[in-house]
Amino acid sequence: MKHETINYTVVGSFVLAVLLSFIILIITLTGRSGDTDSYQVYYDNVAGIKYGTLVSYEGYQLGQVESVAPEQKNGGTRYRVKFTIQKGWQIPSDSVAQIHASGLLGAIAINIREGKSKTPLQPDGTLRGIQGADLFSAVGGAAGDIKLLISDVRSFVSTLNEETKIFGDVRKFVDTLNEETNLFKEVHKILARLDNSAAGLEALLDKGNQDNISDIINNISRASQRLDKTLNEIDTVVNTSNTLVTDNRAELQRAIRHLSASLEVISTHANTIAHNLDGTSRNLNEFSRQIRENPGLLLGSTPPQDKTTKTAK
Repeated sequence: MKHETINYTVVGSFVLAVLLSFIILIITLTGRSGDTDSYQVYYDNVAGIKYGTLVSYEGYQLGQVESVAPEQKNGGTRYRVKFTIQKGWQIPSDSVAQIHASGLLGAIAINIREGKSKTPLQPDGTLRGIQGADLFSAVGGAAGDIKLLISDVRSFVSTLNEETKIFGDVRKFVDTLNEETNLFKEVHKILARLDNSAAGLEALLDKGNQDNISDIINNISRASQRLDKTLNEIDTVVNTSNTLVTDNRAELQRAIRHLSASLEVISTHANTIAHNLDGTSRNLNEFSRQIRENPGLLLGSTPPQDKTTKTAK
């Protein structure tokens, strides 16, 4: 009985240890280890932001997003993002929380850019939010504006080409130019949109993205150098093979001539060899037949007399 009680105690202790380890692992994975302070920030667009999104401080992982809630005021909608960070972390009151991605295909995160104020932001305070630049939207908008500009310019050039054919009628040409002034206004509007798109691209290509692009270019350059080295080694092997063949050309030709002569001799005597092998085979067959009929031949005895022949005599 005492032995069974000890077994139950050991098994129960083991199960409790496993459950405790499992709980600690879950807490660690969800990032809820230790005390935290809560803050909030407002954004007009929270694409990619959800519960568990990483929150960093100048790139250092500090906490995670806890909730995202819409708030509609004055005919517009803003989103309140609540997040938690390590307890006691000092954040200057003029710091900003920017949505950004670690790369073109990286995960969306919130990075707190440290301000210069000496006054720390109190827990449950509100940080100023900055929207992240969207590379694909900026490039797409710029491409659409450029396409529209090219289309308008082509239309303008086509119109000018048609109007110059009636150059003699100055009044009509001047009237046509007056009608085309609207096109210049549209061109100015398109150029203004291009300036805005260029500003978005400039904001997107910050120092971090430039470093990532530089790393990609450096990796491609190193791969190209390794490929060039491999090609040079292959060229060296090919040149060495050609040198070996060239240096031993006389020996190779002599070996080929000897092989050809040997094959010619074998071909010339092939019929004789085959005839001799055929005769030998027949002799062996005859010898084998006689041995089967009279095994005494192996001992030098005479063949036995045929009983049928003796009776006839």
